Amino acid sequence: MLYEAERHEPLTTSAWDERTARACIDEILSDAIDRFSARDLWPAHPLDSFSPDACWNLYVGAAGTIWALHRLSRNPDYLPNFSNVVPGLLDPNRNWILNVKGAGLELCTAGLLTADTGILLVQAMLDGMETVAVQLGDAIDANRDNPVREFMWGSPGTMLASLWLYEWTGQDIWAERFRRDAGLLWDKLEFVEEAGCHLWVQNLYGHQAPHLGAVHGFAGNAFAAIRGWPLLSNAEQSRWAQQLADSLRRTARLEDHCATWPQSIGRHRPGRTAQLVQHCHGAPGIVNCFAAFPDRGIDDLLVGAGELTWQAGPPRKGSGLCHGTAGSGYAFLKLFRRTGDQRWLARARCFAMHAIEQHRHDAVKYGQRRYPLWTGDPGLAVYLSNCIAGSDRFPTLDDFFGP
Repeated sequence: MLYEAERHEPLTTSAWDERTARACIDEILSDAIDRFSARDLWPAHPLDSFSPDACWNLYVGAAGTIWALHRLSRNPDYLPNFSNVVPGLLDPNRNWILNVKGAGLELCTAGLLTADTGILLVQAMLDGMETVAVQLGDAIDANRDNPVREFMWGSPGTMLASLWLYEWTGQDIWAERFRRDAGLLWDKLEFVEEAGCHLWVQNLYGHQAPHLGAVHGFAGNAFAAIRGWPLLSNAEQSRWAQQLADSLRRTARLEDHCATWPQSIGRHRPGRTAQLVQHCHGAPGIVNCFAAFPDRGIDDLLVGAGELTWQAGPPRKGSGLCHGTAGSGYAFLKLFRRTGDQRWLARARCFAMHAIEQHRHDAVKYGQRRYPLWTGDPGLAVYLSNCIAGSDRFPTLDDFFGP
């Protein structure tokens, strides 16, 4: 088997219902607004095991929740005034990073999802680019040689931030930063004999290995380059396309028209297994990162990954983006956009109904909702809005400042 069946659960038989999806979005939004406290932000959740104290950043903290509320709210004037809150997220988040013992994150206070850059981008969204332009430039520059070499903490994430800022402002300095960091990322590719191809080796939480997934490995790094493809020269596009396609195919595991990718090549991180099927590791994240890849020669792999995601079913971990049903469901939305095949949209909406049921079950079980963007209910709400619209815009990946 290409996946661990015990990590997944049977798909609900509930048919797609747009009114149910809209009602769930409204419930999540109104609850998040009601539970916000300028002093305490949002209540922690028992399942937020990444760190119950990391309540500030884009990934599991207030910055991500604020981003989602602004993206989803039909009238931002009715939201709390977050402008005075966001600047105060930086210092406690930095202190949390510096105090994570034994994780090797001392140089990671500038990254996108968990550090300064993501928080500063939210401040720019609220108050205008001019309020944090210098700080953002400093953070992106400080992260360019980060040895972690993955999307959450490292330079691929801040490379993507440069792209968003260029698209928002039109200022060449951000395009120059993107091109610089794309070149540095390319130079860090290493030939991994066990895989027979070039990959990046991640130094993550005290463990070194070439990871393959969308958050911590090859796919996430590749996504940053793919997302900014027009900023690369023709020669750069050619070498990136050839290398990425070759590495993707050589690391794939194939069986009965299905495809997936192990968490890493060689020794896995302690406590982790090889055959995860979720956004951060495995087939769904590969599709989410490679769906805009210009070479159609990988379509068989992407379709195979979609079939594997459907066959495995919704993850038992819940409804969220990073390792839940919404994140896996985005692979179907991506394939719908890439292929035009309506079955992928139908499958995305099936996962949406299942995610709604998971969300409501957990809200009763724990007596509260879960507020982080990437691991909680706001990410589900964004996914549901995409399922309604037939769109595939993965939050804080495909765009940041867009409508």
